[in-house]
Amino acid sequence: MKKTIILVLMIGLAAGVLSPCRGLDNPEQKVTDTIKNYIVNKYPDWPKEDIHLTFKMAESAFDGLKAAPGNATLEVIEVYPDFKPVGSVVFPIRADFGGEAKKIMVRAKVEVVRKVAAAAGQIKKGKALEAADLKLEERDVALLPQKYFTGTDALLGKEAKISIPENSTLFEWMVGIVPLVHRGNMVTLLVSTAGLTVKTAAQAQEDGLLGSEIRVKRADSQKLIAARIISANEVEVKL
Repeated sequence: MKKTIILVLMIGLAAGVLSPCRGLDNPEQKVTDTIKNYIVNKYPDWPKEDIHLTFKMAESAFDGLKAAPGNATLEVIEVYPDFKPVGSVVFPIRADFGGEAKKIMVRAKVEVVRKVAAAAGQIKKGKALEAADLKLEERDVALLPQKYFTGTDALLGKEAKISIPENSTLFEWMVGIVPLVHRGNMVTLLVSTAGLTVKTAAQAQEDGLLGSEIRVKRADSQKLIAARIISANEVEVKL
């Protein structure tokens, strides 16, 4: 009789029937998914697969979760609205064991690894960007401003606003549309009034696009005049 009871108990335990709860399967993965979902909710532009977590001294927290029921739910506690889950972070996590809850603290390094555009070599200020000037490299963008480029097509033909060192990540503020007229260019100044147009030489004092207004200085005067760009080598003033 004893042997029969023991055998039944062993079969029941093996099937999980007599166990009031089973350990939380793979708590590290459950915590990883919980944190990634939280990060994506705050930064929708970051694909979940680009987020990498490295846990530090989290073994005791994971061991504690192994005793949790299999249907336990986890959520990151919002400490304050401006909390930024990037870099080295301590995440407070609420674990709900079906009515009974406790808080665990998990330390992790958060990296967001994406391919971004970088300078293949030194790029001089004023240079129009070509394919040979650019490369794509995997970089941790978690702490970078959200103004980088994930491709090179949008950069081709743009002009470097500053001198860009080799291997530098390219940001929007580093480049701009190539101006039609550059500062220092000699242009023809057209002064028009009542059907009369007078032409004279002038020097552009700033960069400008077609239709934009820039300051120019006449070759025979130090006076600055505001003129509208009408072509690559002509500006106009209407009196």
